[in-house]
Amino acid sequence: MKKYFYAVTVIGKDKPGIVAGVAKVLYDKGFSIEDSSSTLLKDQFSMILIVSIEKNMSILELKKSFYKVRADLNMSVSIRRIEPEELEELEYKKEGNMFMVSVYGSDKPGIVYGVSKAFADNSINIIDLRTRVTKADNPLYVMIMEISVPVEIEEKQLNELLEATCSKLGVDYSARKVETYEL
Repeated sequence: MKKYFYAVTVIGKDKPGIVAGVAKVLYDKGFSIEDSSSTLLKDQFSMILIVSIEKNMSILELKKSFYKVRADLNMSVSIRRIEPEELEELEYKKEGNMFMVSVYGSDKPGIVYGVSKAFADNSINIIDLRTRVTKADNPLYVMIMEISVPVEIEEKQLNELLEATCSKLGVDYSARKVETYEL
């Protein structure tokens, strides 16, 4: 049977019940949660879900389903249909080497841009990215990334790229290869 897929994005001031409220709407409508990620950004809870259902549902109908929970929890919900060709296995997941990279140093503008631009220029895909500023007398900016590196780029070359990029930005880094990649 054919499945229809949607991306659902939720954001709102953190409070208990957001995940339960969103999950109930999806359950009541007959959706399966295929993939999800959520995190707390300052005091804002954010969640992204990829959901599926065996019947075609309009975006408007799905948005209306969230009306009560949106109002009760004071959150925003965005929905986008995902076309079947968008769900095909991506090449970087098949052929890339996975690395965990941490970048850290004094907080200043341009760290995310500088590192992500260097990666993009070398066809390195950022799979997951998290940033935080530590709560300390001397705050430290920390960025942690999971990246997919093309097989033709050796670990030594990745470290040279990171060294040059981080040196320009005045930050430090560490990188380690992830031998297996499964959730």
